[in-house]
Amino acid sequence: MEISIVSWDSAESSLRLIREKVFIEEQEVPKNLEWDGLDKQAIHILGKEGNHPVACARITKNEILGRVAVLKDYRGHGWGDRLIRAAEQYLLKHNKVRLSLNAQANSYFFYFKNGYRFDSEMMWDANIPHLKMSKILSRPNPSSNTFVLGEDQENHYSEDPVAAAAWFQIASQQARREIEIQIKDLAHPVFNNPNCLDNVRKFIRESQQRKVRILINQEIPGLSEHPLMQLQQRMSSRILVRCHSMKADSQNYGNHICFDNNAHMRFDYRSAFCNFDYRIGVKRQKDLFQQSWEQSKQLVEGRTLRI
Repeated sequence: MEISIVSWDSAESSLRLIREKVFIEEQEVPKNLEWDGLDKQAIHILGKEGNHPVACARITKNEILGRVAVLKDYRGHGWGDRLIRAAEQYLLKHNKVRLSLNAQANSYFFYFKNGYRFDSEMMWDANIPHLKMSKILSRPNPSSNTFVLGEDQENHYSEDPVAAAAWFQIASQQARREIEIQIKDLAHPVFNNPNCLDNVRKFIRESQQRKVRILINQEIPGLSEHPLMQLQQRMSSRILVRCHSMKADSQNYGNHICFDNNAHMRFDYRSAFCNFDYRIGVKRQKDLFQQSWEQSKQLVEGRTLRI
């Protein structure tokens, strides 16, 4: 295993190979976004297993770490940690004490355990929710429970459209038993984003004991083509979907999601709320969900859905 600081000119082919496979092929990032014109001026970090390039990252202007990528067959072997340590050591050697990054929501805890903390800003990048994080390299890692399921009791509120998708991915990664989803509007980005849907798939596949229950407000034309419904058909014994019409003035109206007995999200197109340790509020919402579930009906179109 070898980690090196390299320039774009000296290692372009290796860096391109890794990033094309990880970002363009796997994550379907558009080429014009991936090749953003910043590589020639950036500092690059390249990881090799023997003669094979397997991992990379870059540091751009203002000490921003990005394009952290590890080939699929080499994940889970510590390459991400090595890339981060190499970046930090390089900056400290050059008298820089702060490193920032825009982390994909699904990578939040990877950076969190390496001492990076949320900087209160979220954004979409290539249709993937990202969070701005940073670390002061010369100080001990600050204690934090931000976005930790069962520990973070803060009420998080945001008018940023990306917040609901980011919090959904972070919470669903930590849930261990059940996710209950009440949907007012199937067109909302959370229910259509490939990364959010992939989190539901991974949640179910990690244990036979896990379950997802989904209540939709009404059946709509073309329901069978909705990506969430198609995912349900592939996992029909583990993801249950029913329909229950909700009145706009009812206490339970809107988009709500509960993760285990800990976290509760509610959101629309204008704002989002999430608390990762809100047991009283979760119990109240789950009771309302169960009442609606008992009054719900099977989907008419859902019976004819196909894989």
